[in-house]
Amino acid sequence: MQSTPSSVFQVCCVLTSCFSPVDESGVSLLQLIGDPPPDEITKIYGPDNSPGYVFGPDANTGQLARAHLPSPFYRDFSLLFNLKPQSTKGGVIFSVTDPSQQIMYVGVKLSPVKANRQNVIFFYTEPDSKESYVAATFPVHNLADQWNRFSISVLDDKVTFYINCDDQPQVVRFERSPDEMELEAGAGVFVGQAGGADPNKFLGVIGELRVIGDPRAAERQCEEEGDDSDAVSVP
Repeated sequence: MQSTPSSVFQVCCVLTSCFSPVDESGVSLLQLIGDPPPDEITKIYGPDNSPGYVFGPDANTGQLARAHLPSPFYRDFSLLFNLKPQSTKGGVIFSVTDPSQQIMYVGVKLSPVKANRQNVIFFYTEPDSKESYVAATFPVHNLADQWNRFSISVLDDKVTFYINCDDQPQVVRFERSPDEMELEAGAGVFVGQAGGADPNKFLGVIGELRVIGDPRAAERQCEEEGDDSDAVSVP
């Protein structure tokens, strides 16, 4: 599927310089999908009575990245998630794409489940690249049909992955240039998909998605929320 920014984006402003600095809590799920969200995204309540948003095959959310994210993009940052996949097929959970939606500058994707295991895949792609680059892959148990809280921290040359308040994170080193990641005026930000950059959509419920310009926020995700009683653990 190839989408154009004009056909997908819910444009929040006309000027490309519309980014407003975010507070320390970062950019939230509702900021990225809209409040209220599109009709195709249903609001439900999870086991702790907190809201979640159901992303089905018809969910279609996309906005101009610079409406919510700084350009250049954060050098070091955290991505926080709380979600319940409802499919074993995997799919893109979050992405920042180039204007033509050919590559994911930053993205997080679940791989399909095989032998009751799958991977959380982190993309980090230099702007002049020809295809999306997998910077880190983190193996986990099958996450489908369970609530899972996980976070990713990017600091210098390290990507750190925390899941379900486990004290032992996974760490992967990756190479990247010292150049800043400039987001063009037409760059997009998506939840549950990557526009034309990847056809595989996330199918399930998202309770939290947050982008924070603080690489240490990932390890603090569970400090305020506490451990989830229905979350799965990873050995």
